[in-house]
Amino acid sequence: MKRAYVVPPGQRIPVYVICVFGAIALGARLALVPYVSEDSTAFLLPWMSEFREDGAAALGGEFSNYNFPYLFLMFLGSLLPLEPLFAIKLVSLVGDCLLALSVGVVVRQLRPAKLVPAVAALLALFLPTVLLNASMWGQCDSIYTSFLLLSLKSVLKDDARGSWLWWAVAVSFKLQAVFFLPALVFISVRNRYSLVLPLQAAGLWAMLSIPPVFFGRSLGSTLSVYINQTHTQEDSLVAGAANIYTWFPGASASESRIPAMVLCGAVLLLTAYAYWRGPDSAERRVLFTVAVLAVCPLLLPQMHDRYFFAAEVMSLLLITHKKLFIVPLAFAATGLTVYYLYFSNNRYLWPLWLASIVQCLAVGALLRTLWKNEN
Repeated sequence: MKRAYVVPPGQRIPVYVICVFGAIALGARLALVPYVSEDSTAFLLPWMSEFREDGAAALGGEFSNYNFPYLFLMFLGSLLPLEPLFAIKLVSLVGDCLLALSVGVVVRQLRPAKLVPAVAALLALFLPTVLLNASMWGQCDSIYTSFLLLSLKSVLKDDARGSWLWWAVAVSFKLQAVFFLPALVFISVRNRYSLVLPLQAAGLWAMLSIPPVFFGRSLGSTLSVYINQTHTQEDSLVAGAANIYTWFPGASASESRIPAMVLCGAVLLLTAYAYWRGPDSAERRVLFTVAVLAVCPLLLPQMHDRYFFAAEVMSLLLITHKKLFIVPLAFAATGLTVYYLYFSNNRYLWPLWLASIVQCLAVGALLRTLWKNEN
């Protein structure tokens, strides 16, 4: 694996340029913060009210279906003398900053040609879905994705323990971090990482998830948060994501869920074989990871709109690739299409079936490049 490097003088970005674009990114977010999303009204604001009314005791409540680490950050936000909506979104905006730093850290480790860490970090802040996710929607996908990026950085350094522990932190924030797991498992097996590491990761996840028990919540309720998240009243095979199941709007999840999962598993195995049959370079590890993060929400059933988030962000690492520079643009465009529905009169920016075709073409380009060993 490649070692971290010092940016050559000719590639350094002037500090004032970084400050200007950073200020623009911050200003855009502050302008969007007053927007009240449906999720804020239905979930986030009532959760903040619980913390404002009951304080730390609310950490033992069952009013939320999020895991402890995020709720603890929300509790800290509730202590600030801010309007509830601003306190909620401040937590997510800090996540955006962490995301930008994590992207820069990975780029510094990977050092792709013509892409320097500061530029990569700024690009992450200006991704449409990153901008809208926190400042308008009030969501915290930047936080778990930041820890996935740190896990990827450890993978690139062959830091086996770090890769598994950072992943454990990510999955303690959001269940969607599990999309990263197939890549981590296959890279670990190929490089003969210790079998003890997944157990250590499970232990760290438990340590980060169990604290509500000390505030009065039952152990069963605490550990079943993610199980409860998978329960849904809807029987549709698609739940807002621009994936292949948008082509079958009438398909029943109860009848098609298992075949969809088998299809996803088969494609993941094919993706792993494509990675395994070629050299194990840093670039191929990144390519394999991005492919896995995209295949999961593309082929799994009942995927929601934000589930491509980590793939969208990590695809930035491929932007200097001579044949894959279009992939992050495609992911950004389809992500914006889906997000637009929530900030308009329930209209997609362009038809969802067309967005799903673009997603398929982008994922196909990833798999083709991985298969042909094109670095």
